[in-house]
Amino acid sequence: MKLLPIFALIASAPLLPAQVVVTNPVSDVLAETMHLEELAQWAESINHQVEQINMLTQQLQQVQAYVKAFGDPEQLLSIVGADKLIGSLEQSGVGQTIGELQQLADGTHALAYNANGLYESLGTTFETPNGATLPRAEELYRKFGAVQQGSQNFQAVMDDVRSRRASLRQSIAATTQQLQAATTDAETQKLTGVLVGYSSELESVDHEIDQAAAQVATQDIENRADRERQEQARQEERRAQLEEEFRRYSETFQIDASAPAFPARR
Repeated sequence: MKLLPIFALIASAPLLPAQVVVTNPVSDVLAETMHLEELAQWAESINHQVEQINMLTQQLQQVQAYVKAFGDPEQLLSIVGADKLIGSLEQSGVGQTIGELQQLADGTHALAYNANGLYESLGTTFETPNGATLPRAEELYRKFGAVQQGSQNFQAVMDDVRSRRASLRQSIAATTQQLQAATTDAETQKLTGVLVGYSSELESVDHEIDQAAAQVATQDIENRADRERQEQARQEERRAQLEEEFRRYSETFQIDASAPAFPARR
């Protein structure tokens, strides 16, 4: 019975080398070194990524600080006064051109015109010394009607400009207050642009008065020039008439150039 364990040990002896793990110290050291190097490279890569993330975070914070200080122009879609300025710029005013005023000139209206009681209307007829009632030549008074139309146009422009100027001044005041309360550079720049636009529009509206006044003066100058033209035409006609009358007189009454004959003495 004692021989069985020995026999089992001898029988299993050839199997012992296959179960024992054989290690190479050099290979183990190299593998461990390479693993440590990989870990170091991976740690360095992680540190680099962390640095990039920190840099991007700082840049984002700088952009946010810039937007907070200067504002985002794209977000400022509604600026106080901008719509009202556009509406004012789209208005053409009530003034008419001198050509339109001339076309509207009416002799009958000119005869009846009294400038709110300042002048005396002429009426459309008049009486001769013999008591005959004759109609006035309406066409001769259209030139005066043109001046009257220009004067009425000037008054209409004055009333319109006065109303628009008051509205523009209120808008300038409101925009100025909004500019004082602006918190960002973008808002300040846009409000400044609106304020400049209002100032230019106010100056342009004032010029409409000058233009209307110039039309009245121009028509008056034309009337004066026409009066001189008519006088020049009458002088030319009178000169031609006198020349024609002298010619007819000379043809009718010819001077006898022969020597006079005296009667002989007795």
